[in-house]
Amino acid sequence: MSRTKTTVVSLLLLSLLVATAASAQNHAAPWLRMGVGAKAMAMGTAATAVAEDATAAYWNPAALATLRQFEASLMYTAGMKAERNYNYVSAALRVDRVGTFGLSWLNSGITGVSERGDAPGPAIGVFDVAHNAFQLSYGRELASGLALGISGKYLQEDLAENTGYGVDAGLLFKPYDEITLGAMVRDVAGKLGKDVLPYEARAGIGVMPWKHILLSGDLIKVRDAEVTSALGAAYHVDVTDKTNFYLAAGFSDIMRDTRGFNAGFGIGFNNFAVQYAYVTEPQSFLQENHRLSVNFYFKDKNPLKSLMGTLKREKQAKEPRVCPPEGPKEFIHRYIFEGNPSLKLSLELLRPAQKDSIKAIWSEAGGVVSFPGVNFATGSAEITDEFARVLDGASQLVNEHPEIQLLEIQGHTDNTGTDAINNPLSQARADAVRNYLIARGVDPNRLTAKGYGSTKPAGSNATDQGRYQNRRIDIVRVR
Repeated sequence: MSRTKTTVVSLLLLSLLVATAASAQNHAAPWLRMGVGAKAMAMGTAATAVAEDATAAYWNPAALATLRQFEASLMYTAGMKAERNYNYVSAALRVDRVGTFGLSWLNSGITGVSERGDAPGPAIGVFDVAHNAFQLSYGRELASGLALGISGKYLQEDLAENTGYGVDAGLLFKPYDEITLGAMVRDVAGKLGKDVLPYEARAGIGVMPWKHILLSGDLIKVRDAEVTSALGAAYHVDVTDKTNFYLAAGFSDIMRDTRGFNAGFGIGFNNFAVQYAYVTEPQSFLQENHRLSVNFYFKDKNPLKSLMGTLKREKQAKEPRVCPPEGPKEFIHRYIFEGNPSLKLSLELLRPAQKDSIKAIWSEAGGVVSFPGVNFATGSAEITDEFARVLDGASQLVNEHPEIQLLEIQGHTDNTGTDAINNPLSQARADAVRNYLIARGVDPNRLTAKGYGSTKPAGSNATDQGRYQNRRIDIVRVR
C-alpha cells in the first residue's frame, strides 16, 4: 500500500472511531482512565503513539503489533492518598503471520473503609472496595507502517456487585522511522452496571528529532469534558552494549488548571527493565504518587529459555517493522534527522555522477560510512533491493578512485539473541556485501570483511528505532 493510500485509510479509520464514540454518556469508572506503566506516566501520559512494551494493550492496542515475541509488564503504585491502590499486570505474545495477543488485569480499590450502622456512633468494622478490569487485546500490522488493534474487557466492581464490559480500538501509523502517529478510543462501547461508560478519545504523535531524544504529545477528549493534552519527553542512553538508561518528564492536563508535572527514570538490561515515575495527580488534594514497573521482553516465546541465554533465532521470525527508505528523499531525510556525519558521502553514493573529491568527503566522515537505513531481512544475509541500489553507487565510486587502497566491510547486529547467533550472522552480512562489490568489479584485494556482532551499537537497543540502526553495515577506509 502506498504512503498516500495508507494515510487516507488511517484518517478514515480515526474518523470512524471518534464518530462511534459519540454515543457514550456520563462519567462512570474513572479508574479506567488513570494510566498505567511507569515510563508512560513519567511522560505525562502522552503514550498513544509511543507505547513500546506490554502496556500498549492499555494505551493503544494497535501498538501491540510492534512488540517482540513475548513481553510482560507489572506496575505497582505506592503513596496514593485516601488508602487507595492501583496496580496493573499485562503480557503480550506475538504469533507469526497471525498478530499479537495481549492479556491484562487492572486492579483499583480502597482499603480500610469504615462501616457504620444506621444509628450515629463509632464504626462497627472496616471493609475493602475493589474494581477489576480483565482485558483481552489483539493488534496486527495490516500494511507497511499501519497497524490496527482492538480490546475487549470484563469489568467487576464488588461494592455494588456490578459487572460490565468495555471495548477499545486503536490505530498506529509510521510514515517515517522518526515519526509515529497514533489514535485510540477507550470504551468506544461499554457499560458497568446501569451506567454507560464514557469514551476517552486520544490522538498522539511521537517524534525522534535526534538519535537519543523522544518527544510525544497527546490530545485527549473524555465525554462531557473539555479537550486537554499531554506532553512528554525522554532521553535514552546506552550504558553498555546490553544496558541502557533513560530519563523522562512530562505534563498532563496542560490545558486545564489541574495540570500536573510527572518525571521518572528507568534502567534496562538484555531481557528486563526497571522503571520509576513520580506522578502528580490532577486533583490537588490527592497530591502525588509513585509508580514502579518491571518489564520483561524476550525474542523467544519461552521467557525462561531466553532468560538463561540459550535463545535460538528463528529464521522466519518477524521483527517490529521499520519502513526502509523508498528512495533518495527518504534516505537523505533519515541522515538529516540523525545528524549522521557521513551525510555527504551518502549523497555521493546515491548520485555517483557527481565527481566531488571522494577522498575529502571520506575524511570528513571520519573514515566511516554507515548504512543503518538500508538493511537485511531478519536473520538473513541476503541483500535487499534498496541496499543493492546504494551498493551499486558505492562500487562505481570505489572503482573510480584508486587512491582508496583498502576498505573493511563491517557487519553489525542489534543485541537481540546471543553472541553465538549474532557474531556469525554479522560476518555473513559483511561477506555478502564484500562479494556484491566484487561482483560489481571492485578488486578483491581492496576489500576485507569482518563481523562485530552487537559489540558496536550505533543507537539504543532499548527502542525499535535504535535496534534498527544497529542492524547495519559500515564501510571503513583502512588506507
